[in-house]
Amino acid sequence: MNSVVSIVKTDDITKSVSKAIEQVGGLGIEEGDTVVIKPNAKHQILPGYGVVTDPRIVDAIIEFVYKYKPSKIKIAEGACYPSGAYDTLSAFESTGITDIAKKWDLELVDLNGWDSVDIDLVEGLVLDWVRVGRSVIEADYIINIPVLKTHRSTLITACLKNIGMGCAVREEKKRIHRLGLDGGIVDVYSIVKPSFNIVDAIVALEGDGPNYPPGKPKQMGLVIAGSDGLAVDVVCCNIMGIDPMKVKHLRLANQKGLGNIDLQNIDLVGIGLNDAVNEFELPSTFQDSVRAHL
Repeated sequence: MNSVVSIVKTDDITKSVSKAIEQVGGLGIEEGDTVVIKPNAKHQILPGYGVVTDPRIVDAIIEFVYKYKPSKIKIAEGACYPSGAYDTLSAFESTGITDIAKKWDLELVDLNGWDSVDIDLVEGLVLDWVRVGRSVIEADYIINIPVLKTHRSTLITACLKNIGMGCAVREEKKRIHRLGLDGGIVDVYSIVKPSFNIVDAIVALEGDGPNYPPGKPKQMGLVIAGSDGLAVDVVCCNIMGIDPMKVKHLRLANQKGLGNIDLQNIDLVGIGLNDAVNEFELPSTFQDSVRAHL
């Protein structure tokens, strides 16, 4: 079955987010569901530099989600190490997520906290078990809101990596780096697979990401959305001028049957791909051989 991915310009963020969701058929939230929103609030930095999710997108998604009458909405994240030093609540504060939570009277969840659960992986690529935040395991519906960035270790970071590293608890992040980052991302994503993904590409990050500096903010003015996170990442790669088959964790996810990696199996709606392409500067750890050829 083909996946559907929308590409929308963000002239008005609230309208653009709604349009991006509606163009792919809306959300599958049932009345009474517990919804967890997973932004990227990886460490303490102001939004607008292409590092963390723009809180205006989070705000727009919350407004949209309430149409479905969920029983509860939570915002959950697990800050990184070492740049975040696992300090998720400080990251929420600096990125503006705390203000959004107060506006809507929502619970903020630190996925690095002690309320976690150990999950066995029968056919894990590098993990036979992993510890993740309980909130994402028990959620009825997960909305993943990554930022579009290049990454020195994984070439890109978007839907899969925002879940694969953000939901692994504290020292698990370091263990995944040690055992194999790309495989670990896929292992965690396979058990915390989001229901919907909307990529913040209002301001992206290119070059030696995922941090600024040395990464460089890149004005894009886009959101990219869909229920198949792998397909969304594939579209993001092509927008960035990167061959998705050269992104190891995307190849591994495809091999595990976690989504579509072939553009022929992805139906694009919204603006055309050619109108969205804006080639990114690559990380210094990767060469021009990873470029896409549309």
